[in-house]
Amino acid sequence: MRRASAVILLLYRRRDWQGKIAAVANGNVEREMLEIESINRLVLDIRAGRIRTFELTDPKAVEVNVTD
Repeated sequence: MRRASAVILLLYRRRDWQGKIAAVANGNVEREMLEIESINRLVLDIRAGRIRTFELTDPKAVEVNVTD
C-alpha cells in the first residue's frame, strides 16, 4: 500500500475510535484513548518513513506493507 493510502486508512480508523468514544455512555474510554494515541504515533512514523509494516487487529486483523 502506498504511504498516502496507509495514512488515510489510519485516519479512518482513528475516526472510528473517536466515534466509539462519542457512543460510550459510562465515560470509561481509556482503551479508546490509548488506541487513538497509538494510531497518532503510527501516522507520524509512517509519514516520516520510519515504519514500513504495521498490523491492525481491531475490529479486523490487517497487515499493511507501506511502499513509497
